[in-house]
Amino acid sequence: MTITQPSGTKPGLAINLVGVAFFLGQIAVLPGAISAFRLPKEAVVLAALSLAAGIGGARKLSRGSLRLPDSPLLAVLLALPLLQAVSALWSASPRRALESSLLTLIWMAGVAWIAGLEPTSRRRLLVFAASGAALSALVMLTQTAGARIPGLSVGSADSRLLLTGLTGNPSDLAMASVLLVPLLLVWGAASKKRSFYRALAVLLALAAAVTRSLTGLAALVALLVVRLVQQRSRKLTLVTLGVGSVILVIALATGLGGRIRLGLERVRTGDWYALASARGDGWSAASEMIRERPVTGVGAANFTQLYYPSRLAWLTRHGEVGRRGELASHFEWTHCDPLQMQAELGLLGLLWMVALVVVLVRMRARAGPLLPLAAAAAAPFLILHYPTHIAVGLVPIVLVLAELVAADSKGVADPNTWRGRRALAAFMVVLALLGAGWQLRRVALDLWMGGLEQRLLISQAADNGQRKRMAAAVEAQVLARIGRLKGAAPALWRTVGRARLLRGEPRGAEAAFRTAAASWPHEDADFYLGLSLAAQGRRSEALAVLGRVCRTNPALIDLINQPDLRQAVTDMVAVYR
Repeated sequence: MTITQPSGTKPGLAINLVGVAFFLGQIAVLPGAISAFRLPKEAVVLAALSLAAGIGGARKLSRGSLRLPDSPLLAVLLALPLLQAVSALWSASPRRALESSLLTLIWMAGVAWIAGLEPTSRRRLLVFAASGAALSALVMLTQTAGARIPGLSVGSADSRLLLTGLTGNPSDLAMASVLLVPLLLVWGAASKKRSFYRALAVLLALAAAVTRSLTGLAALVALLVVRLVQQRSRKLTLVTLGVGSVILVIALATGLGGRIRLGLERVRTGDWYALASARGDGWSAASEMIRERPVTGVGAANFTQLYYPSRLAWLTRHGEVGRRGELASHFEWTHCDPLQMQAELGLLGLLWMVALVVVLVRMRARAGPLLPLAAAAAAPFLILHYPTHIAVGLVPIVLVLAELVAADSKGVADPNTWRGRRALAAFMVVLALLGAGWQLRRVALDLWMGGLEQRLLISQAADNGQRKRMAAAVEAQVLARIGRLKGAAPALWRTVGRARLLRGEPRGAEAAFRTAAASWPHEDADFYLGLSLAAQGRRSEALAVLGRVCRTNPALIDLINQPDLRQAVTDMVAVYR
């Protein structure tokens, strides 16, 4: 039974607020931020969902008109933030686990709120999200035509990283596009505006193919196969095949063919690490976490906290050396969401995933064609990317889940008879405002930290006196605020350490990097600690630290500025090969 609003109801402020947030969630870019393409999008969407679900729900509760979907699927979804919160009891970073639980709770509250809307309002939200993805796709297609867009286009002239659109890296854009296509196909078939929905679906499919993302290509193929199986009309099947062929031809002409040939060559030579684009680093770290803590897991959102020691432990146990070909070393996410779920939540996470699959399978008849289409589109990204960890993936996932919850509802739960419902409504408003404020503070912090990074980079090219003054200013800013920013403290201590190195104070830098590493073992903390020790003439200690961190990523060796030390680290890492 679908929970609906009275027919003829006009879209309210909350629906338009969330719709605009979904649109911005696909295109919002803050170049001055540390994560210009990721955190700002998440914060915008979560702030809107917090306000809409919290204040909108409180208003209905106080009036006695609140209805909640009585859905087994929703019950399973709401169990996830509870499991994440419980995992804080044994996490290396309880703060991360609790924050992750609150973020998930907002997403799940958004699912419940959207599921309670009438179908036309849910479709309105889809149009907002798809329009944002389409705008990002158009920007990417402009980049494909050879235009370099300041602040967006990065990489060399022949680099696939030039293709970002406004969504993020190419795989992010492919994911955002493909995950919206099932909803466009299903809702378009039942809408008077089917040509509009189909045009959006074709544009997004084309964009996903042109990104040259092999994961996106796999998702498109899976989606096409399921759609062809579902088609009962020969004419529609031929049209679908024709459109798919045109999209494939365009993609091959714009570089996908070369990427496929490179992938086949890697298969032929057995270079599975390169074929998986270094995802083996994240997978191996997650497998080490599962090996060490198979029952409890390491705690929600603690994969990033324990990535470096787990990766190093895996390499040591297997007698291997990392193969990263870029200076960026850290994995925030596993690049396989089910694997990360098990690494972080252990047996509970595995049981939760099984429960989710069981509920979805049992409701497949009520879900109609959407469920197999959405599963086909999402599966490659769930296995090879991280759609449940960034907004461009979660927005379409939330829309799909809301539609499934609405289809799965066996009735309504009526909380309007509860005692103290007005007090509860007031509490919901307070929580909604706190949630939105929290997201705005996250963006402000991200922008501030991004500005610090930018100033440190600029100072490296300045003369000695100016470099010291700029570094001292950065250090003073951080030290004035670090006591109030507990969650960001490890990263800020690393910033302090780098500033002290630029000022020529290696002993103070050593103290900062040791403080950072004590609360968050991280490659950057270890690497710069090694440089700090070397600058003090403590060669043997520096060699031990640098040899350890460069074993996880030999590309870091190129950043060692002392030739003799660089060669010594090279020889040390070579011993492990």
